[in-house]
Amino acid sequence: MPISRWCFFTICFLLLNISAPIRSQAKTVPALAILGQLQGEVTAGPAKKMLKAVNGKLLWSRYRVRTEKKGRATIYFNDDSELHLFGGSELTIGAKKSRNSRWVRYRLFLHSGSFWAHFVRGKAPVEVGSKGIRLQLADASLRFSKKKTGINVTVPSGTVKVFNRGSSIRLHAGQRLYQVQQNDSLPQKVSLIPNQLSLRIEPADPVFSGKDSLKLKMFFQVVRFGTERQVKHPGLVHLKSSYYNVLLPDSVRLSSDGSASTSIEIKAPSASDRTFSGSIIFQAIMDQSGSGDVQDGRLKVKLGSP
Repeated sequence: MPISRWCFFTICFLLLNISAPIRSQAKTVPALAILGQLQGEVTAGPAKKMLKAVNGKLLWSRYRVRTEKKGRATIYFNDDSELHLFGGSELTIGAKKSRNSRWVRYRLFLHSGSFWAHFVRGKAPVEVGSKGIRLQLADASLRFSKKKTGINVTVPSGTVKVFNRGSSIRLHAGQRLYQVQQNDSLPQKVSLIPNQLSLRIEPADPVFSGKDSLKLKMFFQVVRFGTERQVKHPGLVHLKSSYYNVLLPDSVRLSSDGSASTSIEIKAPSASDRTFSGSIIFQAIMDQSGSGDVQDGRLKVKLGSP
């Protein structure tokens, strides 16, 4: 997330948590998350009092977020975890605290639709559920959807434990469960994610020239996993980076042949910046429902100096 956007949401957390009236026990503790990047019609709030949502709306335990068919929303958690809720979806956000209040475990329940999320939790894994299916994960990415044909679970990174009524399984990066039911034998339903989003930049070996910014071209292509065979797969892509001083587009749209390109600008770090390691990691995700067959793209770019 660009640094300016992160500052905005951090300030919202602090100001609204301090000034919000304490009307119930649920609001005597800080909010769990905040809404941002709203598009289309989105409502949020307690199940019986959901109202039209706005950017910066705080989410407390047991709040719901609902997106209409053309709506979408991003949920930013206190610990830098991030969830993209796609159109036609409804999600309840909750939490469980330890007795000594040393940790809070997020509990999410997907009533309908789908989302992509990355959780950075460590000792307190996140719990995600839908009818008859329960997941546990920490420091992992997840794509999760509920359809009439069953539950789809895709793991771009990390490890996710999946449970249903009769079995359990550990899904590792690059694996998925497709159209599973609550009584299925999960180990028999595991498969590989068939496609991947490939990234490359030009020039391939960028070099800073003094204090001038680097202007690069980034190319995207959906390919068959493990090969360079191109796959026709249109859709929206969300691009992130590990470096705060990168100017990125809000979104990138793949054409019908699964390809796209965009311009990015990388500003040189200041001489006193000790956090910059000389390389940047870019991550690209298919930012829409129905893309559980495409693995996230990842590219590490080393930046040279003259």
